[in-house]
Amino acid sequence: MAAAGKRLSREEQRAQTKARLIASARIVFARRGFHRALLEEIAEEAGYSTGAIYANFDSKEDLFLAVLDDHVGARVHAVEQAVSEVSTPAQRGRAGADDWMRFLREDPDWYRLFIEFWSYAQRDPELRARVAARFAAFPKTNAELIQAGARDAGLVLPEGLAEAAGTLFTALADGLALMKLLDPEAVPDELFGDALAALYQLITQANQRRAAAPG
Repeated sequence: MAAAGKRLSREEQRAQTKARLIASARIVFARRGFHRALLEEIAEEAGYSTGAIYANFDSKEDLFLAVLDDHVGARVHAVEQAVSEVSTPAQRGRAGADDWMRFLREDPDWYRLFIEFWSYAQRDPELRARVAARFAAFPKTNAELIQAGARDAGLVLPEGLAEAAGTLFTALADGLALMKLLDPEAVPDELFGDALAALYQLITQANQRRAAAPG
């Protein structure tokens, strides 16, 4: 927040306006869905005219992608924070999984919104590529966390395993999210954490056997 009496520069004013529009868009998109949300409603939520939206974003899709950028950054930070608070690979896997399930429980409208936009983007190759570029942050982050956790625990992962596991964990998270949103009782909150903890335990045991093997 600017100090009292200090006038914002034009760049600072524009950044502030853009941030307010993005925050308001997230609220309206989550409430109404991508297709039903109106730019007029988003502008009103932010306290601006629709002209402010067109001055900062090329289209409704462009505004949604800005919301997605913020969301991806927040989710990556949340998972990294959750994982940093525990020590063993199994604990880290469970912490990341539990954070994801907590997010689904507390903010289910966001994932429904993402699936709506994901489906819409499938029919537009350029838009699909823009969504994919942002979504790639999740398997990349998961792979980095897996590699870091293994290194800290003295585990040796085969080449490429961290990247493959990062993709697999991301796919598993999304598959469980789809199932849980359809039928919350079908996917217990602890299921994802149990699965990742068990997988890390298998990796640990495999490394121990490899280290103990003669020769």
